[in-house]
Amino acid sequence: MFRVKKSLILLLLILFPISINLSQSTYSSSHILQSLKKLKVLGSVLYIAAHPDDENTAVLSYMSKGKLVRTAYLSLTRGDGGQNLLGKEKGDLLGVIRTQELLSARRLDGAEQFFTRAIDFGYSKTADETLNLWNKELILGDVVKVIREFRPDIILTRFSKTQGGHGHHLSSAILAEEALFAAADPTRFPEQLDKLEPRQPKRVLWNTWSPSSKAAAIDIGEYNPILGKSFSEISAKSRSMHKSQGFGVSPGRGTQLNHFDLTAGDSLKNNLFEGIDLTWNRVANNSDVENSVNEIIKKFEPQHPQKIVEDLVGLYNKLDQLEDGYWVNLKKKEIKEIIKMCSGLWLESIVWEPGISPGESIDVRTMIVNRSSVPIKVEKISTTYSASDTVINLTLQENTPLNFKQISFIPKDAEYSQPYWLREEHNGKVFTVNDPALIGLAENGEEIKTKFFLNIFNTSFTYEVPAKHRWTDAVKGEQFRPFVIRPELSLSVEQPTYVFAKGRSHDVNVSVKTNTKNAIGRIYLSLPNGWHSEPAEYNFNLEEKDDQANFAFKISTNNNTENGTAKLIAEMNGKTFTDQIIEIDYSHIPLQTVLQPAKTKLVKLDIEFEPKRIGYIMGSGDDIPLSLTQLGYELDLLTDDELDSKDLSIYDVIICGIRAFNTREQLGRQQKRLIEFVEQGGTWIVQHNTRFGSQVDQIGPFPFSTQGRDRIADETAPLQILMPEHQVFNSPNKITEKDFEGWVQERGLYFASSWEGKLYPLLAGNDKGEPSKLGGLLYANYGQGVFIFTAYSWFRQLPAGVPGAYRLFVNLISAKGKHD
Repeated sequence: MFRVKKSLILLLLILFPISINLSQSTYSSSHILQSLKKLKVLGSVLYIAAHPDDENTAVLSYMSKGKLVRTAYLSLTRGDGGQNLLGKEKGDLLGVIRTQELLSARRLDGAEQFFTRAIDFGYSKTADETLNLWNKELILGDVVKVIREFRPDIILTRFSKTQGGHGHHLSSAILAEEALFAAADPTRFPEQLDKLEPRQPKRVLWNTWSPSSKAAAIDIGEYNPILGKSFSEISAKSRSMHKSQGFGVSPGRGTQLNHFDLTAGDSLKNNLFEGIDLTWNRVANNSDVENSVNEIIKKFEPQHPQKIVEDLVGLYNKLDQLEDGYWVNLKKKEIKEIIKMCSGLWLESIVWEPGISPGESIDVRTMIVNRSSVPIKVEKISTTYSASDTVINLTLQENTPLNFKQISFIPKDAEYSQPYWLREEHNGKVFTVNDPALIGLAENGEEIKTKFFLNIFNTSFTYEVPAKHRWTDAVKGEQFRPFVIRPELSLSVEQPTYVFAKGRSHDVNVSVKTNTKNAIGRIYLSLPNGWHSEPAEYNFNLEEKDDQANFAFKISTNNNTENGTAKLIAEMNGKTFTDQIIEIDYSHIPLQTVLQPAKTKLVKLDIEFEPKRIGYIMGSGDDIPLSLTQLGYELDLLTDDELDSKDLSIYDVIICGIRAFNTREQLGRQQKRLIEFVEQGGTWIVQHNTRFGSQVDQIGPFPFSTQGRDRIADETAPLQILMPEHQVFNSPNKITEKDFEGWVQERGLYFASSWEGKLYPLLAGNDKGEPSKLGGLLYANYGQGVFIFTAYSWFRQLPAGVPGAYRLFVNLISAKGKHD
């Protein structure tokens, strides 16, 4: 990490009033009362599972808002290997989305969030495979670090070591139980003990799916009158943040028991915290803190919360006399936040641009409003990169904004904003994180923060606020996003893969966008041996911020060239730029900025194809249409209106994208027209859908079921051609075993487990030790046409440029019906 010199010019100004309607958290008196009650509880629980959405949000809500213990979820992965119901982001980008979905969920259920360095590399059938690919000792060390830092009294798991199906799930339980003892052993991961101490939680409990004779239970349907909701109602909102997975749920109401079985550690009867003191008695010489809190609660008036601020300050000072650093420090932080809530204290730090580049400056406008009668003095304000603090020494007038303008200079050697786990290249199994202090954290800290140094009843308090970019949307009103430090140039290549069939050349379209003024330089593609570019480079001259120039390089190759990667490079002012700035913008999470290398795969294909006109029904999002148009197919993306009224006979083939029957609400009604299209001679290809949320009971002209969720997780698993003479394996391309080489992540998922009518299987395969699965490619003649169901992962293989996958998919497109 670069060492940067911090500098800032601070100017104290009287400004025009700035809107105080910034979208930040504000709290009601019911929340204040909950927070006061939590001051009496000294306990913590850590929930451990494998992925975003594995957590039981109802249990987290119950623990955080019912038991009032410090609660956290440790997800071993960020969900990078899953699918995306919202858009086309996959892999690292999907992991960023699912990270933020977890954080959005935690803001609702009140828990904290941690991660390990493990990558969700896709479905795994066994824990042995998972732990081997993850490097078990490395990830165990990450779990131990979180335990030593968070210091949970008990650990809860979503899965057991034998029940969970997915190898990642089983591994999460294995690691949780081993970490229970490893965290207490000073000989295990001793490098952590420079700043941490060994820690022994009391027990590990499995959050079972059904009651057993030895299970303890909690009622997550319990109603909390202070919050006006049951914990199951809170959890439904939290669970519904997993929108990329389509996990929106309706709340259940009434008694709902959750059961727990002991899997490691001390025994218990029916209290998960049995043998654990959750009171201030666990802190020596606690000076009767609990009675002090009780007196403050008695004095609390919901309509006048400011009346207890002086008592809270006194309690804050009382804690300074106690020895237990961990609990005392945590409770002091809680008291500080309650003081802020009771005072109606409003703090903000606003920047007028979403980001700037190293070496540039930006105005930071800060405001503080005391919306109570509590005497609050502003001693000084400091913002990131400040050379010195600005002394103010002003007492805030009630409900009167105090505004400041500051100018922050971003050092020339400052790092660009990037999720910390993506700063280094990774091997697809674990992230590379060079700074041990970051391991376990959910996300980076903010780039610019403002610290407000206040004096309240003769006691100093410091509040830290991240600088955000704010603007007003004509429909949504006030909006904000995180401030970022970004490269001076952003590069992009139009498509992630270009395929070259039979010596074809391609125009590779690229762009360069400037984030600074007067950007003058050159841009070119760094090509593998044997590939050629015309021209070799372009010059660009961009005068204003956000200006963009587009270029096309004609790329060709010779017969002996191997596949490779073309990297887009720009040079300006002696600096080299290679990254694209990607913005991930969904309404349920903060806008995310990610840097990825601007590059594209160059794939030479030995392939034959017949010209076809294709109608594509996009589902949850994939790049197959781009892959097919590169080959030369004429392709239209079909809208709902077109499916209702367009003459479908103009198409030779209609293809349903992944999860089309899960995401296109009108498709169930429109299916009748698609079946008629097949009957009249068309070819209809349907890719996988999930069993839940389908718009129809039966897809296609003949029944088949995906209830078994069959899949082949090993991308190298052998596949058997069941009917070698079938046209799908012979025309226009002869398919051999070589065409099943080089596949990525998996063979396929959501295979059919049973089928009827004229459907028959064409391929078989299985993961090691499992029975053969036939339901990944089903074929049927119907009327004059063809119906094909295929659950093989074309949505991964074609964008990845897998040659054999292209050849076989082209054959599916070329399938011709026979008259029945």
